[in-house]
Amino acid sequence: MNKPRKSTLHLTVNKDRVPYFFPLLTKGFTVKTKVGCSVQDLLCRHLGLSADYMEHRLQTIFLDGKAVDDVKDAVAVQGATLALSAAMPGLAGATLRRCGTYAAMRHQITHTGHSKNPMVKDGTIVLKLFNLVAKDIGFLFLAQGVQVSGNDLQRLFQKAPKHLWEGCYSVQINGKDRNVSDLSHFEWKRQQVFFKLIIR
Repeated sequence: MNKPRKSTLHLTVNKDRVPYFFPLLTKGFTVKTKVGCSVQDLLCRHLGLSADYMEHRLQTIFLDGKAVDDVKDAVAVQGATLALSAAMPGLAGATLRRCGTYAAMRHQITHTGHSKNPMVKDGTIVLKLFNLVAKDIGFLFLAQGVQVSGNDLQRLFQKAPKHLWEGCYSVQINGKDRNVSDLSHFEWKRQQVFFKLIIR
């Protein structure tokens, strides 16, 4: 199987257009970070979140599809998928909440144990940000640059309203200046795209 092609996209936008790109964060994006460490160290030491934010805002954390209660025990290894969410409504939200009253009801999907003898090293993980978490910190990741699926990018651009394009000031694709109109016509599919927002 052929490896997906790689492209870069730098987009300068008005700050009020940033929320249009949050669906990319929900779909999942790849970030370079340290792996082989606890979820707590990953989030606070390596991704720059405050301990207070993690404790009070990140009410639901999934590591490779398993709900995490103990962020000090769960280890994120190379290629892991980490999903972060604020409190969700209803019984489902209460059940998935970290160390919540109803946590025992989801024992089959709860992350238990950790990797034996993990080694902290440079690597990548897939990060997914949901609801208020995307609004709170999504712009930080987009401003640093993230690797996203070209298929997801293509769908976003094809559905984008005129209002988004009116707030775009400049476009660079693979290091070359392009017109804003090129974004929706460029062939992004079957690519991995390093996508960075320059926010005004």
